[in-house]
Amino acid sequence: MENNVLFVTTYWTLNQNRKLYSTIVYLKKDDWNDWFEFYTLYNANLYINGQEFSLGYVKIGHRTESKTVLPETFTELDDSYFSLGQDLSYYEKLNSIGETTRDEILAGLNDICLKVDLYEEVKDLEVTRTSLLRDISRVSVEGQFRRLVQGDATLTSFEFEYIYPKIKEKPQARIQFDVQPNSNPPTNIHVVIGRNGVGKTFLFNNMISTLLNANRRNSRYGYFNFNSPDNENSFANIVSVSFSAFDEFLPVKEDKEGRKIKYTSIGLRKIEDDKVYIKSPNELKDEFVAAVEKCRKGSKNQLWLKALEILETDPIFKAAQVTKIAKIAENKAFVNESKTVFSNLSSGHKIILLSITNLVIHIEEKSLVIIDEPETYLHPPLLSAFVRALSNLLTKRNAVAIIGTHSPVVLQEVPRSCVIKLVRRGSNILTNRLTIESFGENVGILTREVFGLEITEAGFHDILQELSEEKLNYKDALLELNNQLGLEGRAILRNLFN
Repeated sequence: MENNVLFVTTYWTLNQNRKLYSTIVYLKKDDWNDWFEFYTLYNANLYINGQEFSLGYVKIGHRTESKTVLPETFTELDDSYFSLGQDLSYYEKLNSIGETTRDEILAGLNDICLKVDLYEEVKDLEVTRTSLLRDISRVSVEGQFRRLVQGDATLTSFEFEYIYPKIKEKPQARIQFDVQPNSNPPTNIHVVIGRNGVGKTFLFNNMISTLLNANRRNSRYGYFNFNSPDNENSFANIVSVSFSAFDEFLPVKEDKEGRKIKYTSIGLRKIEDDKVYIKSPNELKDEFVAAVEKCRKGSKNQLWLKALEILETDPIFKAAQVTKIAKIAENKAFVNESKTVFSNLSSGHKIILLSITNLVIHIEEKSLVIIDEPETYLHPPLLSAFVRALSNLLTKRNAVAIIGTHSPVVLQEVPRSCVIKLVRRGSNILTNRLTIESFGENVGILTREVFGLEITEAGFHDILQELSEEKLNYKDALLELNNQLGLEGRAILRNLFN
């Protein structure tokens, strides 16, 4: 295919050729490096008939060199070079300019989403694994990115099932998950709820462990079934989130060599010298600054800003003006402002901000996100805002999250079909659906639906029960409380005397 696109790597050659070529791609070298070894990142800008369009970031690798050096001008790279866009928006923007120009640009840069045979040749090279695929999974390259370069951006639903590990001759419990990208209300967040000790964290640890260990059917961790043709690669990566100092999610060191499925742990704990430590406040602050730096580029910036807009329904977030960080161009000012904003927030707001920022970085197509008890540090309105921001992010990336919780506030944000109620009967685990619709339901009704008789045997219910046994009538019992009893409590107390 004859290529009518000129690629240039200096501003001087761009100006020299503007009148000679109607379509030019200016590849500006970025000094970012991967592991102080690979220098492959370029910022691509497209000029068509004098109009400028930002395409975003692309990494260009070389079969034998760790530092990519390109000619000042070219129309097509030789087969020692190959490229990969670093964001979904890179391919979306190329799609928007038309099929012919898109294909000329992708072919000229030896894009490995377009050239499937080339991808198979270079996918196991260290520069590919360590640099080009550092922030992108093979699932995304082989799935969503490849569909986009073919002009097909339609995302399909996906279904999967988790089967508990077998215990002697007892039947294995199963949990079914069904995600429909365009459903309303969204079905990309599933909630596991149950009382303390029922086994939510145990379930999550097993889910993570079986996926990291090749998802074998005879695994002691249980296994997943996928209703899709690519069974073994149906999740691009796993992201777990927990900010409890007592959580049992073990963070995993980032693996330079990569693994079949990537795992990222977001939370308070870290691994150093094979020991687990709690991160200091300064470490969390530095982690936030580094995360925001990654969110300032490409479509991640728009995803991050949208998430913050949803969170700004909380007045403290709105007052903090977090979004202004993304608009600071000078690096030193950006770092200082990021640290100041983060330091001035409460613990709960810091956790939410750090979590959603890291999630923007790590969630991609068919990511599995596992979040354990997000309500621990959050008041109900902020918890609801977080769930909505998460759902929007998952929708944009065609991913799914599973949240373990005790909170009916989380249940209010998802439909009944996305709620799993765990019940323990001895050593048996039962997985049930709710008997009522949960999306938008009253918190009190949802609490009774999930916890049932446990509510009436604890807290103020216990005091009212004692008064009904000690006093002669409802009026005497109410006087004993100095009339300090709410409407629901009065109804319960009256019913006890009747």
